[in-house]
Amino acid sequence: MDNTLYQMIEPSTILKVVVSCLTGALLGMEREFHHKAAGMRTLTLICVGSTLFTILSVEIGMPGSPDRIASNILTGVGFIGAGVIFKGAYSIDGITTAATIWITAALGIAVGMSHYVLVAIALILVLMILQGLKLVERKISGMRQKKVICISYDMSKSAGVDFHELFKKYQLEHKHMTISRHHNLIENRYEVKGHPKDLKEMDHYLRNNPDICQFEMQTNPL
Repeated sequence: MDNTLYQMIEPSTILKVVVSCLTGALLGMEREFHHKAAGMRTLTLICVGSTLFTILSVEIGMPGSPDRIASNILTGVGFIGAGVIFKGAYSIDGITTAATIWITAALGIAVGMSHYVLVAIALILVLMILQGLKLVERKISGMRQKKVICISYDMSKSAGVDFHELFKKYQLEHKHMTISRHHNLIENRYEVKGHPKDLKEMDHYLRNNPDICQFEMQTNPL
């Protein structure tokens, strides 16, 4: 049979694709467990795609510029990462998932270059960062939290609240973000930081204050 009709695939190339698939799936499982936008299928495809582009880049670009295709992988991955970042009313979500997509592409490139030991070490470290540091973040959050609060009061019915003294009373750091007025209704938005217990006591005080028309506090993001 004419061998020119078939391209012989080397066993090392098949191994790279298999390793890349497993690497992407392991990272994807972690994201899938936390119900993130980029899960197992997405990260596996990114990792395998990065590996294939790297392999083809070396073959097509030799001997002059073996990196001409691989060098554009991260540019394409950047568009995917941007798609999973969402800006909410009080916070930005998806940055960790976007960073995971970025590192998945890097691991795929490393597999394509046959750096298996480097990939194994980096994969373990990434999984430790995603899982282990999340526990540390929760510990820190238990000692100190940041909230955004929105307080509204009616000028025609009350003089409002001395916010500076209020935050000082509950030992909270604060930053005045915005102030707006709609007829007699004044709305102030603050960023406050402090111990969860102090934030809870301030929350209870403001919700039961007759001078306050409306009070909102952001939910604590995970």
